[in-house]
Amino acid sequence: MLKTRVRASALVLLLASSGAGASSVPDYPFVHVTGNSFQAVVPDLASLDFEIVAPDADPAAARAVIEARVGEVRDLARQLGIEADDVVVREVRQGIRKEEKGANGGPLYELRCDVHINVRNVANWAALAGGLLGKPNLDGFASAFDRTDMDTIHDELVTRAIQDARRQAEVMAAAGGRRVGGLMGATPEALKNLSTAMGLERSDFRRDRGTDRARAQDVDREQLLAVPALKLRQPVDVIFRLENLPKRTR
Repeated sequence: MLKTRVRASALVLLLASSGAGASSVPDYPFVHVTGNSFQAVVPDLASLDFEIVAPDADPAAARAVIEARVGEVRDLARQLGIEADDVVVREVRQGIRKEEKGANGGPLYELRCDVHINVRNVANWAALAGGLLGKPNLDGFASAFDRTDMDTIHDELVTRAIQDARRQAEVMAAAGGRRVGGLMGATPEALKNLSTAMGLERSDFRRDRGTDRARAQDVDREQLLAVPALKLRQPVDVIFRLENLPKRTR
């Protein structure tokens, strides 16, 4: 590993000495490294997304089922102390199942609506998720977790990642007979959540987190009811100026 770092250092120093030939490369000796920081935190916020799906040959009957399920969802949320504003019900969408017919041979309609619930007290998470999973007409479950102080956590992770980058830069600079000078630039990448989350945090409700929704019959009940730790990684690309070592005095 040390030999690899020495080669990387030599390459960086070589690029630095010829940097004037490319406009995107600084015109001073530099080292470019990527620092990383890691932290696992227990979430204090949660959210649950799912769909209410009602197929019927009579659209009015399907809408009545949707409204009944929405009422049941709101009742459960109210029992758990979840504010009414934290239960968001999207407008009902109507379609036709092209490959299926109703009992009378006519079209089979399908009505859907999305529901999003903010859980500001994760102590209620298991009761909410467990109370909804298995109910008829509910599908497409997705869970997400967060922290109220995520901005502060993010700032701390960026600071630690830059410190990690400086440690790496010092090793590389020393291998090339230089020392690390001032920080000339830093660009944090997106904060990465390494924990496994069930379902998709839908973009029309929240920031994209990039997983898939799970059908009700495929949901692992224990996984859905658990509150997983958030395993966070913060990479930062950093450029440090390289300086010559001070001359030794006799």
